[in-house]
Amino acid sequence: MLAIAQTAELLGVDKKTLMRWDKEGKFPAKREKLSNIRYYDDEDVSNHALWFEIRRKHKAHLRLLHDVRKETDKFIRTSPLNPMENPKTFRLADMKKAYEALHNWEEEDETISNAYSKLPVGFTPKLDPEY
Repeated sequence: MLAIAQTAELLGVDKKTLMRWDKEGKFPAKREKLSNIRYYDDEDVSNHALWFEIRRKHKAHLRLLHDVRKETDKFIRTSPLNPMENPKTFRLADMKKAYEALHNWEEEDETISNAYSKLPVGFTPKLDPEY
């Protein structure tokens, strides 16, 4: 069993957040009968700490996708040329840089997605770290 301070540190949240989650029933604590002190199951906390770490990393990574796609989309022609219009040309180095960034993003996304397999079979998160 872990105390609230240890749990908060492992999950990367404030103690008051844990108290609020306990009150709301999102991440309930076990309480000692006499002192009413909150305690958390260490296995549950370690699983959620891993979940929070992976989820935060995944969300931050997903936020990067917009800018990466914006760069690669510059090189995609979506409307036909008019008869008098010259095709727009791009530098190969710029295209290569944009598509390498997209490829790197996809590789990192796969790595992060594979990290979810480190969670125990049947693990169900109680809440999202972005509360």
